This record gives sequence, structure tokens and C-alpha cells, in this order.
Amino acid sequence: MEQDDPAEALTELRERRLGALELLQAAAGSGLAAYAVWALLLQPGFRRVPLRLQVPYVGASARQVEHVLSLLRGRPGKTVDLGSGDGRIVLAAHRCGLRPAVGYELNPWLVALARLHAWRAGCAGSVCYRRKDLWKVSLRDCRNVSVFLAPSVVGPGLPALLGSSSHTPGCLL
Repeated sequence: MEQDDPAEALTELRERRLGALELLQAAAGSGLAAYAVWALLLQPGFRRVPLRLQVPYVGASARQVEHVLSLLRGRPGKTVDLGSGDGRIVLAAHRCGLRPAVGYELNPWLVALARLHAWRAGCAGSVCYRRKDLWKVSLRDCRNVSVFLAPSVVGPGLPALLGSSSHTPGCLL
């Protein structure tokens, strides 16, 4: 059995033109890779949520984080971010002295990303990210709640989420 020289094999591959079958294989492989990324990173958050309440992850902008913090200034007590995504608001709230700061997110990949961000910021032991359905979180001991909701969720989901207003005086929408 003869061993090919790697340089010769590479030269041969560079000189060869791709046919229709090879292009089809490359396209199918790329599509499969894109689907795998979607299925692993984005879909887990949608599995247990009714279709009408599903909201894709979109990270909060620096302006949105600053707006939430401006609304929370001067409000002591537990701060919760429902659907915390990558944890930006929880981390910013903690840095501003709002403690404890807790984030709830259904997508396990985003919870892991939030924990990584907290670790990199040196706040891993001070903030808490939990993998839990935001519709099942008890807000009884919370003073401040941050939640970004899509318009399709505000109507059907908001009353069930907030319960009576006496339990959540600091809700931010």
C-alpha cells in the first residue's frame, strides 16, 4: 500500500473542479450544520412553551439595559429578570447594587452563557441564573421584576405571569 504525499494530495484537490454532486453535498452539509446550530442553541427554549407565547432570543442592547437600570435606581430589594437570555440585565443590576439579582431562562445554552459572562466579570458567586420556565416562577418575594415581552405575549400571558399587583410592585415592561 502506497502512502500519498500530503502536498501532492492538496495540489490535486486544488486543481480539480467541483461537479454538481460535490456542490450539492457542500450545500447539504452547510444546511445541516446551520440546522444543528439552531437546534442546539435556539430551539431548547421553545420546546415547552405554547406556540403563541414563543419569543426568539434577542439580546438587550446597551441602551435597553441602561433604561432598565434607570427605572430600578433607588429601588432596593430582590431583582429578577424573567427570560434573562445571556444575563446582561442581571449582571448590570448586580453591579448597580441591586441584590440579590436573579435571572430565569428556559434555554440551557443561554443560562450557560449567562453564567460564563458572570464568571468573566468576577460575579459568578454573587448573581444567580436558573433554568426555569418564566411562567412558573414565584414572584412573591420580588421587589423588582424586569421582563421584555413580545406584543403577542402581553395580552394572553401577562396577567398570569404577574398575578396580583400587590406581589410585584416594581414590574418593568
